[in-house]
Amino acid sequence: MRLRFAPSPTGYIHIGNVRTAVYNYIIAKKYNAELILRIEDTDKERSTKEYETMLIEDLKWLGLAWAEGPDTGGSCGPYRQSERFKIYKDFTERLLQNGNAYHCYCTPEELEAHRKEAAAANKPIVYSGRCRNLPAVEKMKFEAMGRKPSVRFKLPEDVSIEIDDKIKGRVVFDSENIGGDFIIVRSDGVPVYNYIVVIDDAMMKITNIIRGEDHLSNTPKQILVAKALGFTPPVYAHHGLVLGPDRSKLSKRHGITSLRRYREQGYLADALLNYLSMLGWASESGEEIFSIDEIAKQIDIEKLSNSPAVFDFQKLKWMNGQYLRKYPLDKITDLFIPYIKEAGYDPNKIEKQQLEVIISILQKKCDLLSEIKSFIGIFLAEVLEPDEETDMLLKEEDSKKIITEAYEFIKTNTADKDSLIGALVSFAKGRTGLKGKKLFMPIRGILTGRLKGPELDDVVPVIGLDKSRKRIEYMFNRYI
Repeated sequence: MRLRFAPSPTGYIHIGNVRTAVYNYIIAKKYNAELILRIEDTDKERSTKEYETMLIEDLKWLGLAWAEGPDTGGSCGPYRQSERFKIYKDFTERLLQNGNAYHCYCTPEELEAHRKEAAAANKPIVYSGRCRNLPAVEKMKFEAMGRKPSVRFKLPEDVSIEIDDKIKGRVVFDSENIGGDFIIVRSDGVPVYNYIVVIDDAMMKITNIIRGEDHLSNTPKQILVAKALGFTPPVYAHHGLVLGPDRSKLSKRHGITSLRRYREQGYLADALLNYLSMLGWASESGEEIFSIDEIAKQIDIEKLSNSPAVFDFQKLKWMNGQYLRKYPLDKITDLFIPYIKEAGYDPNKIEKQQLEVIISILQKKCDLLSEIKSFIGIFLAEVLEPDEETDMLLKEEDSKKIITEAYEFIKTNTADKDSLIGALVSFAKGRTGLKGKKLFMPIRGILTGRLKGPELDDVVPVIGLDKSRKRIEYMFNRYI
């Protein structure tokens, strides 16, 4: 078995396409098959080497691997479509010579007029076939006018194209209902997707294709081209698409959609891989946290969902938190360090033991690596600017009473770092009569600048008495 993933380097890779890559990777892993990475970069205006590099980097970060590709080489290359134009040209000549394709001299303006005419008559847009049997004299006339022909594939008439899809089941198309003779090479000489993908799959010996159901409508054209070239079509499996929470196409307005952005936000590769694997597949046990090896043992192509899957951003974040909290302390500390630097702190200036103590506390509070940026200052800053929510609370009259009593406390009490919180709470409660959230939340705000985060009993022993005093003094001078 040989499978392929064939993305276009026209931007950051979309998470829906990543899910297709994950399915191909897992199935290849399950059957000890070969996975090929092919870069479909014939869109010269939008494809860039930079995007290709990022695409490969991101897929490798996720944990995917392939047997052949533009970065690894292989016996069926080249693996960029832009480097295969000579191959496509040879096959085009073959189709022209055996009568399965022909030159079309219709101009864009003529084709647009035909489309408008069909739309006005409420008819399907089907190419008329006017150039199918064009006399040689007409061809010479058009060429003398400077018209550059496209190449169209000649659809066989009254043919049913049957697909035994491993997910969709049996699907049948009628050759009369797929748009008429379609272009395989544009007038600028650039071959189109539905044509060259067939050649690439055949030349790279692809036996199975797993892809989104948005490609299902392309499949009959690809099968017809394959048969005209003497190729055996591969086995197809079209899985459901990924939708946003409102069941529309997943887009930026729903949330993060690019793999690169998930990396930057501090999602863990194995958590994301786990979630994408199960987006459209469920284990018989109902469990959700699996290693990729465990998923490969259980998953089956035919059990992938035929229906669209709704991307649940909160569930992914939850799953990431589950993974994050299970990581060994030394490893998760290394993963947190870039985000600590982004927050403006130098981890090299912190004793390793103290850093690991801090990380062991915050590991329980973070669902994403990037979330440490909101909490790390609680431990490392001398004084903290309160966030907006905390500022609003500390401006209240009851909070000002707590701030005043906290200030009085540090001037008159000598509690150590381990007993400071209990002594402070008892002192402020006795002096103000406040209790519950009215008492505890202002104290949290005073010492951490935040109303959410790690427990004060964990924070104060780490930051010590000196920082605690400085923060109380700072809040007193700010609000009183």
